[in-house]
Amino acid sequence: MSTQFCKVGKIKFGLNEVLNIKEVEKNYLKFTEEAYNLLQSDSSLSDFLYHEASKLRKIILSLKNSKTNDVDPAF
Repeated sequence: MSTQFCKVGKIKFGLNEVLNIKEVEKNYLKFTEEAYNLLQSDSSLSDFLYHEASKLRKIILSLKNSKTNDVDPAF
């Protein structure tokens, strides 16, 4: 079998193609708002949501940095 037609491992997707940045931003805002609302009633769930929001924030920043090198100061 010839390897010239094998594309396994040859095609790499960027984060922009895999993740929709608007959807990730919407989830980030939702997690942050839910974590704030649960801060007084359920602190462990609030901590978990803040942690998930921080992971999403890192993804958003990496997506924005991959598009341009400009950092969004409002985010």
